[in-house]
Parts: sequence; structure tokens; C-alpha cells
Amino acid sequence: MIRFLIEHLIQLVLVIFCVATLTFLLLRLSPGDPATIMLKTNDVPASNEALDSLRTELGLTESIGSQYVQWLKDVSTGQWGNSYVSKKPVVDELFERLPATLELAGASLLVMLAITFILGISTAIYSEGLLDRIGRLMALLGSAIPSFWLGFLFIYLFSVQYGLLPSMGRSTWQHLVLPALTLGLGVGAVYARVLRTNMLDMLNQNFVKAARARGMSKRRILVFQVFKHALLPIVTMIGTSFAYMLGGSIIVESIFSWPGLGRYIIESINMRDYPVIQGYVIFTSVLFVAIHTIVDFIYVLVDPRLRVR
Repeated sequence: MIRFLIEHLIQLVLVIFCVATLTFLLLRLSPGDPATIMLKTNDVPASNEALDSLRTELGLTESIGSQYVQWLKDVSTGQWGNSYVSKKPVVDELFERLPATLELAGASLLVMLAITFILGISTAIYSEGLLDRIGRLMALLGSAIPSFWLGFLFIYLFSVQYGLLPSMGRSTWQHLVLPALTLGLGVGAVYARVLRTNMLDMLNQNFVKAARARGMSKRRILVFQVFKHALLPIVTMIGTSFAYMLGGSIIVESIFSWPGLGRYIIESINMRDYPVIQGYVIFTSVLFVAIHTIVDFIYVLVDPRLRVR
């Protein structure tokens, strides 16, 4: 177990270093000047003196090498700099918006798990029936419909047409319903189809034949014998999706004006707020590596063969 943790800790450090370096270089090579964007008012360009003064204040007049060394020092000490716009520490800005993203990610995960397990197990039990065809249609729609289109469709139906749910903001639990459904519904339908396929593929395994020989019904075999074996690939997929949700679903949060990390990073990209963008990328990288480490640990708990190895 100690070796397992050390290996993943080394991977985390390497991932952060590579991501930080790549993000830094891409931002500096991309078009757009933060000083010009920040000082631009009503399409009137700022004076050269004002631009030079702001660039000096932001540290953009130094060489790329000097900026990179300073950035690595900040990352290693946990100080990711201050936002160009708000002048606040990037860490504080990210953690200020993290609760909203956690709330949305948790609700979306519940929707996704409910759809995955309920629809996946039921379509496996009643394969080739009406429910199975409905599940196939939902999986097809879930993989084909973009999340932004589904979000606009929900807004039109439940907010504009019938006025049942609010479409923007974060105040009550009702504001959470539409963005959570947008994030979790389509993905859950696709994962349900994967779970159903995995469960049916295992019906020819020896342990299933032995269970049938003992007189167990197909339903009982699928639920109590096959399900835990078919769950392993789903765990990885769910972990990846949850990491994506925790990173802040940029499109969904923008559509529903949800005050989380996704909407914040869009605003920072438009303003070329380099410290915020770099901090966000590192933050999401840590989340992805940490969640995949947890997924690997769950693998070991679920599959006894891995514990033996």
C-alpha cells in the first residue's frame, strides 16, 4: 500500500510539472495582451504609457524565462499569484467558487449513478424487451446530443414554456435541477448501456454456469453475481466523469449562470488572466490524478485478484 501511494505521489508531481510548463508556454504564445484587454474601455485603446505601466506592474515586461522560474517557485510553495482583475490570491478565488461546483458535481453524480445502475441492471434483466429498446434509444440520444443543446432544451421546456424551474443562478435546490440533469442524464444513459453489455457478456462465464447449475434464476445471477464483476470498467468511467464535473463543467455552468469554477475560468480566459488560468489548470490536474488514485484503490478493494498481485 505504501508503494502504491508513493508511485501515485510521484505521478502527481510529474503531471503538475508538465501541465504547469505546457500551460505557461501556451498562454505566452497565444494571441492577446492582458494589459490591452484590461485597459480597453468602450473600444477606445489605452495610451502606450498606461499599457507599459500596467505590463510592468503585472510582471509581463520580464523575459519568459524569468516569468517561468517565478511561476515554478510560486507553484512549489502553493502560492499561485494574484488575479490580474480582482488582485486577490488565485487560491482564494478558486476555493471561493469551489462549493458551487461541488454542489453541482455531487447532484450530477447522483443523477448519473441512478440512471446508470437502475437502467443498466433493469435492461440487462429484461434484455431484448421494451425497456431494453428504451435504454438503447436513451444511450443513443445521450451520446449524440451535446450538453449545451440539452441545456437549452431544458431551459425552453421547463423554464420558458411551462415555468416550472428557474434557469439561472444558485439560490434554492430548484436552481440545481436543470444543470444537474444536463450533466448527468446523457452520460448516465451511455454508462447504463455499457453496464448492461458487460453484464450480459459475462453470462457465459464458468461461475455463472455453476450458479445456474445450482438453480439460481437469471435475475438473481445478474444482480448478485455478475453485477460486481461488470462494475470494474464502469468505476473508471464514473471516476473520470466526476473529475470532469469537479473541474467545473464550463459549458453547463455558463449556460445556467452557475457561479462555479467553469464559469469563472471562461471569464478569466476572456480577460487573459494568466495566474487564474494557470492555477485552474493545476487545480483540475490535481483533482484528476487524485480521483484516479481513488479509483485504482477501489479497483483493489473490488477485485480480489489485484490484492493478490
